[in-house]
Amino acid sequence: MTRPRLHWTSEEKTEAARRSRKKYYDRNRAIISLKDKARYRLRAQQHVNVDSQKIPKRHVKLCAGRSGTLANVDAALNRLMNGSSTELFDNLVHDFKASTDIESCIQAITTLLVKVEELRQQVQECHCATLQRLGVGKELRQVELTAGRVDDVNKALEDVLMHAMDDIHSLFYHHARGELLYQKTPDFAVL
Repeated sequence: MTRPRLHWTSEEKTEAARRSRKKYYDRNRAIISLKDKARYRLRAQQHVNVDSQKIPKRHVKLCAGRSGTLANVDAALNRLMNGSSTELFDNLVHDFKASTDIESCIQAITTLLVKVEELRQQVQECHCATLQRLGVGKELRQVELTAGRVDDVNKALEDVLMHAMDDIHSLFYHHARGELLYQKTPDFAVL
């Protein structure tokens, strides 16, 4: 035996469907709202011209699907580290120990700091362009990961430089005890 019919007229069927949709919406309001916002942003992004966003062309090129300059920044950082940040900083400290000319070692660290600062500026520009064009998501997390790596290298270089400029023996003492910043953190240059 089949179940009895609940709605006989088309008006009753329409009203039942309306109640069912309202009930579903009330239960899933947050999810539906997020999906609608994402759909709206996608449509707005498709309709807006890159030129009308007033993003300079070099910024658009920076974040071209991570195949642009962000990948170049990653590659440049890896070349700078030569595969390992720990190796780089250990070599810097050993150069200080072996060298009689401390000024040349400080100049080498300063040159590295300038290169890292250039990389930091490129990543910052890419971060801004990614936020403007794509908002949050996977691309932004990739940019932030690279920005974090560049900042970590910058902080470790500054730490070594400050110890060297303060007192070279202090640098050797802290290095021997494992108290330098790069020694306390994991190898942050390796992806």
